Amino acid sequence: MELTIIVPVYNVEQYLRECLDSIYQIKNIKYEVILVNDGSTDSSYKILEEYKNRYSEITKVVDKENGGLSSARNVGIKEAKGEYISFIDSDDIISPIEFEEFFKEGQKLDLDVMVGNMRYLSDGKIGEPLFRSQNIKDFTVGKGTKFFLTLFDGNKCFREEVVDDIYKRDFICENKLYFHDNLIHEDSYFTPMVYLKAKRIKYIDIAFYYYRQRSGSIMSVVTDKSINSLERICYMLLSEYPKTDEFGQKALSKLLPSFYKVVLYRYINSGREYKEKLKNYRNIFKEVNAIKNKNIEEILVYLSPRLVNFLRKIIGKGIGCKQKIPKF
Repeated sequence: MELTIIVPVYNVEQYLRECLDSIYQIKNIKYEVILVNDGSTDSSYKILEEYKNRYSEITKVVDKENGGLSSARNVGIKEAKGEYISFIDSDDIISPIEFEEFFKEGQKLDLDVMVGNMRYLSDGKIGEPLFRSQNIKDFTVGKGTKFFLTLFDGNKCFREEVVDDIYKRDFICENKLYFHDNLIHEDSYFTPMVYLKAKRIKYIDIAFYYYRQRSGSIMSVVTDKSINSLERICYMLLSEYPKTDEFGQKALSKLLPSFYKVVLYRYINSGREYKEKLKNYRNIFKEVNAIKNKNIEEILVYLSPRLVNFLRKIIGKGIGCKQKIPKF
């Protein structure tokens, strides 16, 4: 078995058939599909049974109590038989031809991680592939920490979503790279950990994944749990800082202040007391020696976060407690 495709499902009856139809159009890969019903209360489970009956030889349905996206993905990993693993969210779709092309290219290179690209999908409109720097496009097969650092060569090059990447199953299991329960933004932890551990990784410039933007999804709402999860992720990654090599440390020195300043901005914009969060930000900033990055915004946040927050609002880039749906 070349590939396992894991699809966590929770109350997505409106989009589920479109997602599954795109997956089952894959022709030239030996694959299985593990459909994990995470306690759906709508007709999603009936739809999964319908597809299992239609594609019985390559489909397994796992029905479990609701435990969240991380829990559902972990169940899929444990059930997987394929040499590689792909995660596809049940409200998104793929281009099956481009997916095959992407997978075959990564398979030839014997990668631990194949890094791909995506397009936004909203109201029937499909955007252009998301930006990737030329340095990322030129990166040859190499170590994950070097790739991780290269992601910060250009603005908006670091993306944490796992859905446009494919992973070697042995690499995931040997490094115990599972998703953490009770975390929102689980990809924000999983992806950096993958980069810190991978020995063979490469970006393949194919945008096979169409990422649906919709209100009401988990990622469209910023809750206290969301903010607390991001803060927890910062400290979990900070604990990896002394364990990794110089490339990993430099990458984390760029990532962690950018993550934690979001926590700080959201505290300020919700009118909460933020002095403890500012203290935490300053401690993280110093611990990863972020001053060397010469990032003007992050240095100013260190000195006066309210001023920087005010300036962001003026230019229309304020970070509040409502997730913005990208325009395209």
